[in-house]
Amino acid sequence: MTNASTRRSVIFAGGGTGGHLFPGIAVARELLAREPDARVLFVGSQKPIEQDIIGSAGFEHVALPSVSPSLSPTRIGSSLLNNGRAYRQARAIMAHEQPSVVVGLGGFASVPPVLAAWRAGVPIVLLEQNVVPGKATRWLSRFAEVVCLPWRQAANGLPRGVKTIVTGNPIRAEIAALADSAFGSHQHDAPASGHDESDNPSLALRASLETPTLLILGGSQGAASLNAAVLDALATLRAELAGWRIVHQTGATDLDAIRQRYAELSLAADVQPFFRDMAEQYCRATCVVSRAGATTLAELACAGLPALLVPLPTSAHDHQRLNARLFADHSAALVAEPTSPAADSLRASLVQLLSNPSLRDRLRQNVLALAQPPAASAVVEIVREQSNFRAE
Repeated sequence: MTNASTRRSVIFAGGGTGGHLFPGIAVARELLAREPDARVLFVGSQKPIEQDIIGSAGFEHVALPSVSPSLSPTRIGSSLLNNGRAYRQARAIMAHEQPSVVVGLGGFASVPPVLAAWRAGVPIVLLEQNVVPGKATRWLSRFAEVVCLPWRQAANGLPRGVKTIVTGNPIRAEIAALADSAFGSHQHDAPASGHDESDNPSLALRASLETPTLLILGGSQGAASLNAAVLDALATLRAELAGWRIVHQTGATDLDAIRQRYAELSLAADVQPFFRDMAEQYCRATCVVSRAGATTLAELACAGLPALLVPLPTSAHDHQRLNARLFADHSAALVAEPTSPAADSLRASLVQLLSNPSLRDRLRQNVLALAQPPAASAVVEIVREQSNFRAE
C-alpha cells in the first residue's frame, strides 16, 4: 500500500467539451475532499472552453497542441504535426510530474497524454460518459487498467477483454446530494399531508413554491435549434402554460433573441444565459426540457426530475439519441423524436408533461431508479486502487 506520507498525483487527460470535463472535475473534487494534499493536474487541448471551465473550477490546466485527427489532404499534415508535438510534450509532462495514475476523460485531447502515460508505465483509468463509447475511449481502452462506464450497455461498444466497471457518471457533489432528498420524498408535485419537510431542504423549497416551474436547458451544444423549437412549441400552448412559471437557460449567443421572442409572445419567463446555481434550479423545477448529454441526464436522475429530452441530431455516433432512448426504455423520460418537425414533436410531448401530474410522478419515480449519486466516489476508489498498485 502507499505510504501515508506519499502525496498522490493524478493527471486528468482530455477535454474539448464540458461533457468530458465536468465528470473529471467531479472526480478531482472528490479526491481532494479525501486527500487535500493530493496533486491534481488537467492536461488537454488549446480550446478556450477547456481553459474557462478548468480555470473556473480552480484547477491547473496544461494545454497541448492536439487537434482532432483529419484525413483531409489539406489538413492531414498539420494534424499529424500538431498531435506529434502534443505527444512529445505529454511525455515530458509524465517525466516531470511522475503521476500515480492518469484518468482519461475522452475526446481527441485525451489521446496524447494517455499514450504518453502508457509509454511511461503509468496506470490508466478511462471515464466513458455515454451509452456508446467514443472513438478515443474505444481505441485507448486496450491500454487501460479499467474503463469506468455509465451503464452496463456501454461495454458492448468496447473491444473484448477490456476490464470495465459500471460506476455511473460522476457529477457535482451538490447535485448528487439531491438524490438523498429525492429518494426520501419521491418528490411528488405536492407533498403528502402531514409530511415533515424541515429536514428536507429540497422538498421544503419545492413545497414553498406555489407555481409549477418548467425549466428549459437550452444553453448547451446545439442550443440555437433547441431554443427556437421550444419557443415555436410554447407559442401554441397558452392554455397548458396557464399557472406555470418558465425558466429558460439560453446560452450567451441566443440570450437577446430569446428574450425578445418571449416578449413578442407575451409569455413571462426568467431567461438567463447560464445558471451557476444548478442545484437550486433543479430544486425549483417541476419538469425539464433538455438535450440528452450524459452529464445532464445523470444530474436529472439525481434530482428526480421528469424530463422531455430533445437529442442533438448531429451528436457523434448519434450518442444523444441513444442516451435518451435508454431513459425512455425505462419509462424515465419523454423523448422528442426527429421523425416529425421539431416543434410538432415537442408540442405533443409538452402537452403531456404540463397537463398530466400522474405522468410526471411516474417519470419521476422511474428516473430516480436510474440515479447513481456515488459515481464520483466510486471512480475515486478505482483511481486510488490503481495508484496504490503502482506504489507497491
